[in-house]
Amino acid sequence: MRWLINYLPVYRRPFWRGQLIALITVCVSLLIRAAVDPLIERGLYFNFLFPSILIAGLFGGIWSGVTTALLGGLLSAYIWIPPKLEIAFTGEGIFRLITFWALAAMMIVVTSFVHIVMDRLATAEARAKTVASEMKHRVQNNLTLVQAIVRQTFQNSDNLAQAQKLLTARLAALTRAHELIELADKDISVEKLVGRALEPFDASQFTLSGPSSVIVPQDFALSLMLLIHELATNAAKYGALSLPAGRVEINWSEEPTSGRVALNWKERSGPPVVQPSRVGFGSRLLRAAFASEGADASITYEPDGVRCTVAFSTGGQTGNDKPAAESAKQATAPASATV
Repeated sequence: MRWLINYLPVYRRPFWRGQLIALITVCVSLLIRAAVDPLIERGLYFNFLFPSILIAGLFGGIWSGVTTALLGGLLSAYIWIPPKLEIAFTGEGIFRLITFWALAAMMIVVTSFVHIVMDRLATAEARAKTVASEMKHRVQNNLTLVQAIVRQTFQNSDNLAQAQKLLTARLAALTRAHELIELADKDISVEKLVGRALEPFDASQFTLSGPSSVIVPQDFALSLMLLIHELATNAAKYGALSLPAGRVEINWSEEPTSGRVALNWKERSGPPVVQPSRVGFGSRLLRAAFASEGADASITYEPDGVRCTVAFSTGGQTGNDKPAAESAKQATAPASATV
């Protein structure tokens, strides 16, 4: 039965195919009726057409069923209802024909509902496959991202306790990014993303400025949120946030014509800045992720505080999470140069 259901048409059905099915089913019905005619004295004029209407309606569409009912009914009435082979219907013949058409119309309505249900099931199945494929892709990318974060954390940690603390914070930042993406219909505002990334830190030490209408593409949000979290973590350990008087200024703006967004991070009133001796997760993420996204990004260690500048397009990448997952893998690769 399942293999038969696979042949039922969905969505658009070619009109010519439906009419061809109608002609074939009408001919078959008439031939069967002619074969049993010697065994029947009178009656059963239209009975053999009902399976034909059902088959034509299911496999050829509504108009195929209508053609089968009209053509088959007229031919059966002409051939079998007395006077046979004459266009002279009696009152009984007309009544039988109208009754047949009424029953046929009900069958056609039923088959039309069957096609509506099948169309919706086909649409739902296609949507489910798309969602399943997207979910599989996202889960794979998330696993890759988590593996990269874990690997990088343990590579650059001095002891297990430090690694555990850093890993917990980074995974928490990743969780907040996913929660923000799930709550957003499409794109995320820079203001919300920065605010969520800085939740674990003292808000009084940050100054945020920029229009609330500026957005971040979803595919770019993970990388940007991890970067901001990493900058804040480093600032709390070594930079401006390590001192009560330290401040971090974050501002962003968008070029209306090009849709290019510029985001700036600047630390002030912190301890003297020293060029790091090794490349950390944030620097590698910055170099790998934002380059693959087509964004411009840089970190400079100015005497009065670290400055990070990111420029990206609000168009973003569509259809996958390549920037976050691929860049995280690149971020774990060994690097000989410092930023």
